[in-house]
Amino acid sequence: MLPRIVHPEQLQGFRLHAQDHCRLALLSAPADGDDDRGSGEAMSLFLEIHEPCDRVPPHSHHRSAEFYFVLRGTVLFHIDDRSITAHTGDFVVVPADAAHDFENPGPDRLYLLTVLNRDEGFSELVQRGIPTALDPEDLEVLRNL
Repeated sequence: MLPRIVHPEQLQGFRLHAQDHCRLALLSAPADGDDDRGSGEAMSLFLEIHEPCDRVPPHSHHRSAEFYFVLRGTVLFHIDDRSITAHTGDFVVVPADAAHDFENPGPDRLYLLTVLNRDEGFSELVQRGIPTALDPEDLEVLRNL
């Protein structure tokens, strides 16, 4: 695999469903060849953008831990029976198999850098979503990190 650089303008956002407010942009997926393990075992890295009051439904990743770095904003995580509030610059770890959801309490958009240590088909699910361009505010936030 050759080294590469991804500029904010090159990112393609996706919504998983038409009613979603969240946009996901893949930065690295198993198909990119960034990991020599099988595609289900390889990691994925993506940007998440959540509008104020957006809430991700409860879910779990059975074999994958999930790692979140808060690029900008505030996020309230519900992990098993705990609640954690994280702010810009914080790092949150959700263990494999942990039931979790999270929400953006606002008032601004939330930007997360997220890693799944085992993709298990998530990047393909994202790419089958509805293409949604990142807007000028998103690009400005990414350029100024």
